[in-house]
Order: sequence, then structure tokens, then C-alpha cells
Amino acid sequence: MNKTFPILVIILIFAIIVGVYAFTQTNPQIMLNSSANMSNMNTSSNNNGLNATIIIKNGTLNPANLTIKPNTVVEWINEDPNTKYMVTSKSKNQGTYLFMSDDLSNGQSFSFKFIGNGSYDYYDMDHMGDTNLTGTITVN
Repeated sequence: MNKTFPILVIILIFAIIVGVYAFTQTNPQIMLNSSANMSNMNTSSNNNGLNATIIIKNGTLNPANLTIKPNTVVEWINEDPNTKYMVTSKSKNQGTYLFMSDDLSNGQSFSFKFIGNGSYDYYDMDHMGDTNLTGTITVN
């Protein structure tokens, strides 16, 4: 066996560890909302009273852009009587959206708890597939 093989394996393992550490430091929300924490997709009763609401009505988001503190639960409420919407993050982690609701009919809502600092772009897709409604949640 080649004498350099064990050294290459150690270098590869070290590079993977450093890469994962660097990624989690720059993208804390992604790691906190991994499959182990996807229960955050629904309103948590333990959020220290930090709540924000976005209303979907008449083809608009009110407000579309929002600045919140970490651990805030954002709730999107569909008040559009004629259109279903699906709230979806624009960012993906290994092919999985950070959050994605089911189709929301009039009166239905979707909540997501934002844990880590960052800027999170999202869109609301209507039942026709249009994604004209976009916004940003800024957590700091």
C-alpha cells in the first residue's frame, strides 16, 4: 500500500470537518432547521411571545418584508377568498426547502419559527403556479 494514502485520508477527513464547521457558522438557520428540528414548521408555544403575521390578500403580502428577532414565529394567513397559496423559502439545504406550507385556502395559515440570524427570501405561489408574491424575512 502506498505510504501517502493514510495521509491523504487524514487530510480529507480534516477538510470535511472544517467545511462542515464553516458552513454551520455562516448558515445557522439551515442547521437549526434540519430534519431533527422540522417541528419548527408549526407554531411553537414556547417562543417567548415573539410573533409576527403576514397577511395574504388580494394578491399582495402585507407586509412582504419583515425584520424580526431570533426565535420569532412568523405566521402567514391567507385572507384571499378566491386563491390558494403555498408559502415556500427560496433557499434550499441539500435539496430541501427551509420551509414550505401546504396549499392554504382562505382562512388557513402557516407558521415557521426563525431561529438563526440571516436574511430569508420566500415566495407565495398561487394555485396557478405564479410566484409573483415575494418577500424577505430578516432576522437580527
